[in-house]
Amino acid sequence: MGYRAREESGLSMPDGSETQVRDRLARQRTELANERTLLAYIRTALGFVIVGVPAVWLMEQPLVRVLGWLSLAAGAGFLAVGIRRFLSTKAGLAQEPK
Repeated sequence: MGYRAREESGLSMPDGSETQVRDRLARQRTELANERTLLAYIRTALGFVIVGVPAVWLMEQPLVRVLGWLSLAAGAGFLAVGIRRFLSTKAGLAQEPK
């Protein structure tokens, strides 16, 4: 990114606080990435639950039921890990100076 690109991007501030703007934008990108990661964990957990529910309640074979319960447990685990990671990252961002 050259001198001209900075002028054209509109990130340059009159008082020379370009780094503050860049830091604020980086923080916003990190917060959005954290939210996208949580949504990916939720989507994965729902996938495991969607597979596990019919296996437990609709199938007659014992092995399929066991696999269904394992799928439900994996879904709950993914959801718990995703929420834990989201909250820890959010807390870490809150501790950093703005």
